[in-house]
Amino acid sequence: MKIERIFVVVAFALIGVVSCVFRSFGQREQAVAADSTVFQQDVPEGWEPLMDGETLDGWEIVRFGGEGEPYVHKGVLVLPMAVNGLMTGLCWDGPPLPVKNYEIYYEARRTEGNDFFGSISFPYKDMYASLIVGGWAGAVCGLSCIDSRDASENETTKYIYFKDHQWYPVHLRVTNDSIRAVIDTVQVVNIATAGRKIHLRSGTMAPSLTLYTYLTTGEIRNLRMRKLP
Repeated sequence: MKIERIFVVVAFALIGVVSCVFRSFGQREQAVAADSTVFQQDVPEGWEPLMDGETLDGWEIVRFGGEGEPYVHKGVLVLPMAVNGLMTGLCWDGPPLPVKNYEIYYEARRTEGNDFFGSISFPYKDMYASLIVGGWAGAVCGLSCIDSRDASENETTKYIYFKDHQWYPVHLRVTNDSIRAVIDTVQVVNIATAGRKIHLRSGTMAPSLTLYTYLTTGEIRNLRMRKLP
């Protein structure tokens, strides 16, 4: 009887292992199938796309030193992890963009690494600021900088725990007197700018509309902008 019980336990254990293997295989197959799909941009009326889904036209690689080489794959912009460096980025090199009263929307996901993966520097009047997505080891979001305090130490600091390979919508709204940003369903930034110093973190970002990653591979899709009345 004891031997029979041992046999039953071993049999159930083997069934569990085989089940896990097939389930894992099925998940990998689904991931491969999803990755093989060419993404088609969605551009609602009144919005202008900032990428064509095929090339890097309108963008220039930012040379941080040791950076990766951005490219477009199946309709998605890929910002690969830097090589022998920290950051990979692209800055806008197309026609002039508005510096106030505009909205930017895009979707971002992290596929490798554990730091910011879909961050963006954007114009505000005659200055620039950065919306950080998943910085400081993967969870910090916020605006850099406000009154010389970056996204990890001002009132916009939020913690969002991002899953790898999952798309997150990012919605940025810049007006003459305010900056607002929503990441996924979390309102990260909602500040009145009167009397506040809005600026980039010293010595790190390009003074341009810039997308970048830090020790991480990130992907961007559906990047678009519209002017506000």
